[in-house]
Amino acid sequence: MSSEELYEARKEFFNERAENWLDMWYKDQETGKYDRYEKEFQRLFSLVPIKDGDHVLDVGCGSGVLVPYILERILDNGVLYELDYAEKMIEVNKRLHNDKRIKFLVSDIVDVPLESGSCDLVLCFSCFPHFQEKGQAMRAMARMLKKGGWLSVAHFDSSEELNNHHRKTSGPVMHDKLPDKKAMKRLFVNSGLKTEKFIDESGFYLILGQLI
Repeated sequence: MSSEELYEARKEFFNERAENWLDMWYKDQETGKYDRYEKEFQRLFSLVPIKDGDHVLDVGCGSGVLVPYILERILDNGVLYELDYAEKMIEVNKRLHNDKRIKFLVSDIVDVPLESGSCDLVLCFSCFPHFQEKGQAMRAMARMLKKGGWLSVAHFDSSEELNNHHRKTSGPVMHDKLPDKKAMKRLFVNSGLKTEKFIDESGFYLILGQLI
């Protein structure tokens, strides 16, 4: 399979799962609520700098699991860009989140239709392994930041847990991996980012950097 064919297959993988994505990964089967990872989300947003009035880019947003957490922190003056290359994910996201502060974008991160320096914060949650050209994607995300802005790559698995999970998955995502600590820090440096925090433990992963 060529790189172009793999790219399209990966996109279709997510499009096919868009309607059920939140139920599949974030719904607590006992309560029926989408609070399976409530403690992890609270931890994530206690570590990521986000404030009233921020312009936030949610990369690989899917059907919008981060939306409520972001909106309650940027308050009335903030702007949230929900970005995904899988158009059906954005369709579901739009249906679930009707808020004037949100701008929905169907695009690959390297082609995002935003001006450089548009954002105070870029969140890349549960999607970085799926970028085909990781260096290019990292530079594109960093380009969206204002000087002093922040970029976060996060997962609710350790890098080892995440990579093992993908290995056991059939289809186009089975070889998608999160780079090791040294490689991730190098990607940050090469994109003009200073790493301020790195956590890689069972059930939680975060690398946070600031544009210098």
